[in-house]
Amino acid sequence: MAYELTNLLMKCELEDFYFLAEQTDSYINFSSDIELSRYIKRFESEPSNRNSKLALCKFLEKEIRYAGSSDVAFAFRKYFKSEEVAGASIYEIIDDVSNVLKVKQKFIGNAESQLERLTKAVVEKTFLSLKEEDQRELLEKAGINRAARDEFFRKFKENKTRFLPLLLSIVGPEVTATLIQGIAITALTAFIGREAAKKLIEALATKFPWWAQWLGPIVWGLSLAWTAYDIQGGANRKTVPILVYLGIVGLRDGPEDGDDFWEEN
Repeated sequence: MAYELTNLLMKCELEDFYFLAEQTDSYINFSSDIELSRYIKRFESEPSNRNSKLALCKFLEKEIRYAGSSDVAFAFRKYFKSEEVAGASIYEIIDDVSNVLKVKQKFIGNAESQLERLTKAVVEKTFLSLKEEDQRELLEKAGINRAARDEFFRKFKENKTRFLPLLLSIVGPEVTATLIQGIAITALTAFIGREAAKKLIEALATKFPWWAQWLGPIVWGLSLAWTAYDIQGGANRKTVPILVYLGIVGLRDGPEDGDDFWEEN
């Protein structure tokens, strides 16, 4: 199989690589956590070396796609078919994770656009699962003024399926995009645990300082009822947070689908 994620992974920064590596960490026979750590350390020591980063991204893609594969299938493709990327296709994994999370999306476009839509669906479902006081607190701590909040909730009550388009029309694309990323990090808490989420927020705080101010208290106080399904299977514990996080990475420079991204259901 050809590489399918490398272009998106090249958008990652050091903190992202460390988080993704933690999610792929495993005692599984055919995985190589030590080697992945070496690739990350090499990139950390020479961050401007594109070849070093590319090598890390390709190795990490193999680990991610292995996380969504069965051991037997992976071993067969790697050792008997000599495939450079032996794991499952990222598109198959996106489909699997969407089914696990019970979210719908259009399976069109490249991997980055599908991952962005997956993350958007998780954000929408997370926001809709919150009590109104939590929704209001989230927007308030994000710096949205009272008048804008009141306007949003007045229109939101009339049509809750229009959450993101409404938010976009009131606070603009920059604040909306940042909120999406922040709420997605909140949702990740249910998948990776509070301690791991706390470490992640702290690691990202240097680049997104206001996240540390408003995400922390909200993350620890929320009850994300919709995530109360069983993701204890080995593959799900890895692939769910990995794919949601990769959608966050993709959205940092704007959605692949452009303005249509905000309107799509």
